[in-house]
Amino acid sequence: MNQMSQNDQSTEHLNPDEVNAFIDDELLPGEQQGVQHHLSTCHGCTLRVLSATRLKAATGRAGQRFAPPPEALGRLTAQLHSQQTETAPQGKKKVVSFDSFRTAAWTALAAAVLLTVSLFGWRQMHQTNTLAAELLDQHLATLSNGATPQVISTDRHTVKPWFQGRLPFSFNLPETLPPDTILKGADLTYFNGQPTALLLYTIHKHEVSIFLTQRSTSPTLTPLPRTRAGFYLRTATTSNLNIVAVSDVNPADLDLLVAALVSIQKPA
Repeated sequence: MNQMSQNDQSTEHLNPDEVNAFIDDELLPGEQQGVQHHLSTCHGCTLRVLSATRLKAATGRAGQRFAPPPEALGRLTAQLHSQQTETAPQGKKKVVSFDSFRTAAWTALAAAVLLTVSLFGWRQMHQTNTLAAELLDQHLATLSNGATPQVISTDRHTVKPWFQGRLPFSFNLPETLPPDTILKGADLTYFNGQPTALLLYTIHKHEVSIFLTQRSTSPTLTPLPRTRAGFYLRTATTSNLNIVAVSDVNPADLDLLVAALVSIQKPA
């Protein structure tokens, strides 16, 4: 990985490879210091590193939680072997009935399916919680006193062009917004490992974060909870976008803004 200058890191976000290498302590000393300097001034990247660190720790704990003890595998192997063959007094092997073997096979299969379903359910729940926490963390970061959008403007003709060359996709912004809804600006960030447009609005003076990601890169978004820690989350999709909104405003007003964004997007 090429070493980044501190000036570059002050204006550009870390990419996923840099985040993973930093967490795994795989960077050269100079690169490590450069990333640390960038994190000291970038709220978005700091939250991404925190979320990725939590995910790695949770994944490790999950692997330990579901690992069967070594003696369990030994007992299962011995049981299946004893059911397949039995030693007669004369030293001859007697083959057990097909029904007995089939019962043992179905029992082992059922246990494997049950374990797989349990793991899948836990993974889905954990992924949902992780994504919701990541969204809320980034929204709260925009509320901090030191947070300043990378582009500050109420003009959609200023905000939209700012993302050209910074994102692998494009989007439209509605000319007419719901009552008492104002565009404040925007940031370039990452969500769910994807480059993301973070649009900042206010509705009745409540802060709103809108996350736009490319649907073709992440075609299915894990279902998110509709509320978390007193904030409302709303999701929508278009032919080429995933849209997620986070705010503490009345959910009906939040739905109106999401609907306005969905209606203005062009088909892929």
